[in-house]
Amino acid sequence: MMKNLSTRLARYSITVNEVAPAVIEEPGLISHAANYPIVHGIPMHRLGTPMEVANVVQMFCNTGYVTGQSVMLA
Repeated sequence: MMKNLSTRLARYSITVNEVAPAVIEEPGLISHAANYPIVHGIPMHRLGTPMEVANVVQMFCNTGYVTGQSVMLA
């Protein structure tokens, strides 16, 4: 759907991209990441942070030339 929308909306200068984060650590939801075995399957051996996801979203917002891209955060 993202690829389809990105090609159809580009003529209107609308970009469509996707951010697909792995498990994100957030106090109150998931904390103490070392206690979760899933961490060992993530290349960085840690959970992501909300700010790291926000940085990628902000990059897409600030870059009007990028469209139809999927960024997997892990």
